[in-house]
Amino acid sequence: MKKISSSGVGAKCRGAAGVLLSGLLLAGCFSKTADQYLAEAKTALGKKDDVAAVLQLKNALQENPSLVEARFLLGKASLHLGDARGAVIELEKAKELGYSADEVIPLLAQAMLAAGERDKLVRTFGDTQLGSAAATADLKATLATTYNLQGKQAKAMELSTAAIAADAGSQHAQLVRLRLLSSSAGPAEALRELNALLEKSARTVDAVQLKGELLSSLGRPDDAVAAFREALSIERSSPNARAGLVASLLDKKDFAEAKKELDPLRTLKGGAVQFRVFSILLALQKNQLNEAHEHAVALLSLSADDPQSLYLAGVVEYRRGVLLEADKQLGKAIQIAPDFVKARLLLARTNLRAGSAAKALTVLQPLLAEGGGDAEALSVAGEAYLQQSDGRRAEEFFSKAAKADPKGVRSRVALALLQIARGKAGEGLAALQAVAGSDTGTVADMALVSALMERKDWDAALKAVNGLQAKAPDKPAPSNMRGRIELLRGNKDKARAAFEEAVRLDPVYLPATSSLAELDVADKHPDAAAARYEKILAIDPRNIAANMAVVALRAKAGASTEELKAMLSKLIMQAPGETQPRLTLIDLQMNAKDIKGALASAQDAVTAIPDSAEAWRFLAQVQALAGDSNQAISSFNKLIALQPNAPEPYMMLAQLYTARGDKANAAATVKRALGIKPDFQPGQVALLRAALAAGNPVQAHKIADEIRAQHPDDPLGYALEGDIDVTQNNWAAAGVAYRSALKLAPTAELAIKLHRVLLAGQKPAEAKQFEMEWLAGHPQDAAFIHYLADVALVQKSYGLAEQRYFAVLKLNPHNASAANNLAWVLSLTKKPGARAYAEKANQLEPNRPAFMDTLAQLLADAGELDKAIDLQKRALSLDPEQPEYRLHLARFYVDAGRKTEAREELQRLAALGSVFPLQAEVNSLLARL
Repeated sequence: MKKISSSGVGAKCRGAAGVLLSGLLLAGCFSKTADQYLAEAKTALGKKDDVAAVLQLKNALQENPSLVEARFLLGKASLHLGDARGAVIELEKAKELGYSADEVIPLLAQAMLAAGERDKLVRTFGDTQLGSAAATADLKATLATTYNLQGKQAKAMELSTAAIAADAGSQHAQLVRLRLLSSSAGPAEALRELNALLEKSARTVDAVQLKGELLSSLGRPDDAVAAFREALSIERSSPNARAGLVASLLDKKDFAEAKKELDPLRTLKGGAVQFRVFSILLALQKNQLNEAHEHAVALLSLSADDPQSLYLAGVVEYRRGVLLEADKQLGKAIQIAPDFVKARLLLARTNLRAGSAAKALTVLQPLLAEGGGDAEALSVAGEAYLQQSDGRRAEEFFSKAAKADPKGVRSRVALALLQIARGKAGEGLAALQAVAGSDTGTVADMALVSALMERKDWDAALKAVNGLQAKAPDKPAPSNMRGRIELLRGNKDKARAAFEEAVRLDPVYLPATSSLAELDVADKHPDAAAARYEKILAIDPRNIAANMAVVALRAKAGASTEELKAMLSKLIMQAPGETQPRLTLIDLQMNAKDIKGALASAQDAVTAIPDSAEAWRFLAQVQALAGDSNQAISSFNKLIALQPNAPEPYMMLAQLYTARGDKANAAATVKRALGIKPDFQPGQVALLRAALAAGNPVQAHKIADEIRAQHPDDPLGYALEGDIDVTQNNWAAAGVAYRSALKLAPTAELAIKLHRVLLAGQKPAEAKQFEMEWLAGHPQDAAFIHYLADVALVQKSYGLAEQRYFAVLKLNPHNASAANNLAWVLSLTKKPGARAYAEKANQLEPNRPAFMDTLAQLLADAGELDKAIDLQKRALSLDPEQPEYRLHLARFYVDAGRKTEAREELQRLAALGSVFPLQAEVNSLLARL
């Protein structure tokens, strides 16, 4: 410090009034300069005392914020202490202040990588050229690591090779190359080269730590422990080396020693996060889930935006059965790091466990690449389709999983599935059984079960489930599959026992709980069904799927719209970021014709979840219903922005343009959808329908021909040919087209279309012959029999209609439409049982106005006019645009002598004029008042 004269500041200091004040002023008079603080920081760095260095560097920068060397050293020390984000801030400032690019950029790149700023790192420094060979190698090595983490292995290896070419002596570059080599050629080859490198260069902590990691990958935990202890002897304070040591001790299941070595991590700078990570892993190993949860909470307080931390927290919640929280943490992890495969897979499994197979498939979509894809992801997708009872798609994805891993058992599974697909079911199933019997994994077992279920070979499927259960005795999925098989073969008691076992193994396993609840409802025990979901909610109160199931039960029991709205609103308050309750509320309001309420709920949804494509879809649909097509178009465009590579949003927008009569924009929008996916069938069908509407069947036929050429094994092209011919009343040609479609896919829908054109073409004998042939080959086809019953009803063949509706209900006792129509037939023929079937229809589907109308008429016929009126008023409130419901209500009022109310309803009908064709009955009823 410069010398101060007695007449200067020193004199003022001596003139201070009190001892304390004098001391404080003296401290101010003799403070250090920024350069002095910097010098002391360098001394501390030389002694590897980063904490002291950081303190002095901050003092230096307080004195002189533009001291660029202090800024650089602070960033370097912060990175060494594990404060990656702080390091990025300081190093970026150093770069802005003009610090040497060769020194600051490689270090800044490492800090950005450590802070998880991968995209920014590649964007900022991907093409940067540096002056020195060492700096170039360092930067390229860091970029190689970044690309590898992004799943771009080829680019990573290219940069690693370039880094070594720039500076063959860079150990950083060599270690990055060896990590990449471990992934491509295996850890044994990487270890061999690393040992050779260590013979020629210094045994740094990073190099020896890598050796420990490779030994661990090779299943040599004892040698790995030795390597990590050596790394700690080089640098005792290395959190990464100590973390590796703890991980190896956990692999050895030496929990006591792992705990002993774990404790020092707590106090190491940069080790707090890893201390929590390994505390979680240790607790999970011991199945101490509450302790693991406590550590997970502490971990997220330290690194709330770190994908790895979020993933681990998700693992804990998954293990605890708190599926909503697991979904939240894992969803955030893949939002931050979309390429985080493990997190994406676990999120999909979480969705499956919660009974949300569709959501699981959405999560898996980025991993299900065309012609390839991650083997495990494909397998999980197969499980999702199996949960949806889509055996064909399940088999398809298990086959893809097999092809994705040609060196393992999956290739044998793929071959077996291919044999089955080609009609060699015996050989294929035998091969699957052989693989399942020799493999310790479950892919072959799952494929075998799905193949056997698809073929309705229940005994063999159950035997396959036994094999699966032997491999996974503590997992609920095999018992759940057993229950589904028993249910399909009609053994309700055995099915119930299997589902109960699945729930015993995993109390929050929703697929089994849902099946049990359905059985309870079928047995008329809705309270027991609700109690099952309440058990899940006692463990996981915020479980969305369980809460929504309770809402569905109340809806099925006939709960009012207001009660359901209250339940959903409460759930939305508990979980504002969840889409399902919000969308269900909007749907409920739309069905209740509460468009204003639905619009408000949809706007709340997009505000709360602005990145939810489904929320924007609902908002657009409600806006369209509200008549605000301009706002609807804007919302659909927002949906398109969220899903730019999906053709479906364009189709929704095209439908809106069509509704507005804007044919030009509708066609242009459909073409945009087809520009994304040229063989997108909904788009092709829309263009075909537009051509027909424009009176251009030739163009429509051309599009149908294109669809047939693109998908020769798909019946759609032929079915569309038939539809086109129907519009031209060309019944014979339509019949030929539908028969061709039926050869590719013998479905009830196509059978119904063919039967209709045979009747329309005045070929009743041929229609009867086809009907007999179809029923002989498909005696369980309830949909076709239902159609025949409807035909008989229209033809007033009431006895035949009755017979066929009874047949439908025998095949499917829960078919509400068949029950309602049978009730109507019985009432027309004055036969007993009509009311019982009408009541059954209303129990099965409580809020269907048409079913209420039928039952109300039967109540009125029985003289129970008050009940009939109440029910008819409810039907009318649900569908106020149906004038016949109003006419029936008016008739009931007249019969009940309630003239004022009857007159009010009849006058509203009279005001419709010729639009309502039953004005003669309206006038007749008015005359009775």
